[in-house]
Amino acid sequence: MLALVTRPVEQALETVVKLAARGHDAVLSPVATIAPTGARWPRGTIDVLVATSARAFEALQTEPEFPTPETKRLLPLFLVGEKTLEAARAAGFAGPARVAADVKDLAPRLIAHLRSYSTALYLAGRERKPDLEDACVSAGFKLTLLETYAAEAAEWLSDEALDALDAGAVDAVLHYSRRSAAIFVELLEAAGFDPAILRHIAISEDAAAPLRELDLPHVAVAAHADEDSMLALLTAESPV
Repeated sequence: MLALVTRPVEQALETVVKLAARGHDAVLSPVATIAPTGARWPRGTIDVLVATSARAFEALQTEPEFPTPETKRLLPLFLVGEKTLEAARAAGFAGPARVAADVKDLAPRLIAHLRSYSTALYLAGRERKPDLEDACVSAGFKLTLLETYAAEAAEWLSDEALDALDAGAVDAVLHYSRRSAAIFVELLEAAGFDPAILRHIAISEDAAAPLRELDLPHVAVAAHADEDSMLALLTAESPV
């Protein structure tokens, strides 16, 4: 099968390897480019460091001695996902880490740890869902925000993707977020293709929302919010 992968290039190449291991081919058309914002670590005391994506650490720009080595060694971390933990360690943050499966799981752990005097720095993307911030505000806490990266929308689909679409060779399109799915549909329609004729596989119902809003007939959602569950749907007899 031929899957159209819409992830940013670095992640898309990882997906290509997984697809090949399952006997599938891929065509890449990243619908967004991840770029650092240039935001710098704030001055002052930080009590807790929070991140929900590995990209937050990968895009983080720091000075040689700021944050200090002691801060990196001791600062408690509240994170979503093992990949985010790996990125934190790679960036030199060695403090005790609490890793949750998702924001819904992370929020109560973070709130239970915070005190009225705590300063929690949230490394985040410019485009994000407000769930974690809203949960903290509802509990009487406000996160200090540092937007380290932004997702810049692509202007068009790749030539390789357009050729495959024109030939009717695409068996499924893989969607990893609500925003990327919405961008893909816009780019697809701008190129003159009907999204209804394609099979769409989304990592979650949230990612599938723009597709559901269009009432597309061939939308499948992974049983679990991970890529392996998405790829398992490639050989499913009928999408749901």
